[in-house]
Amino acid sequence: MIYEFSYDERDQYLSVYEKMLGSRKKFFENYPEWSRAFHPCPVEDDYDRRCSPFYIVGLQDGGGAVASVRIMPTTGPTMLRDEFAPYFQGCPDIISSDIWELSYFSTTADTSSLAGRNLMLDVLKTVYARAFANGIKQIIGTYPRSKLRLYRRLECLPSPICEGEINGQEFGVGVWDVSPLALRHLAELQLRPF
Repeated sequence: MIYEFSYDERDQYLSVYEKMLGSRKKFFENYPEWSRAFHPCPVEDDYDRRCSPFYIVGLQDGGGAVASVRIMPTTGPTMLRDEFAPYFQGCPDIISSDIWELSYFSTTADTSSLAGRNLMLDVLKTVYARAFANGIKQIIGTYPRSKLRLYRRLECLPSPICEGEINGQEFGVGVWDVSPLALRHLAELQLRPF
């Protein structure tokens, strides 16, 4: 089941929001490069409280797994601009009404399983569909380079903009193009044999 809501609406989806925060916490425990890069890694941060971002959360039926992502417009405060930019030489300051920032893309699902992969793809499809419906052309995100394995598995690799090192960990900034073709590609992935 997919849920879409803003921080200001979280009280209406409190159990889903709490599961999402638990998933973030577990993600940081499973991917120590994030924790080492930004210690301490808050489960709910200032961007949640100040910017009323939008969340897309997928809950696996009966399995308890969670996949989620946070989306913010690039016309206001962003993690890339305010937190990450000093670590990336020559990183452009992206401010555009048709580009969103994606952050906290995480899951507790086993993405090497069909159910786990499909949960992540459902979240990504919802991100792309909502972005496309709102005239968004691109989505930008910062990620540890080790997370490229997940993007490869989902066949959804970002186009790299720049790379850098944060506290000894390799990170990248990448962009995903939003188009009907990209959305169709994600839908077709779920139809393929696993």
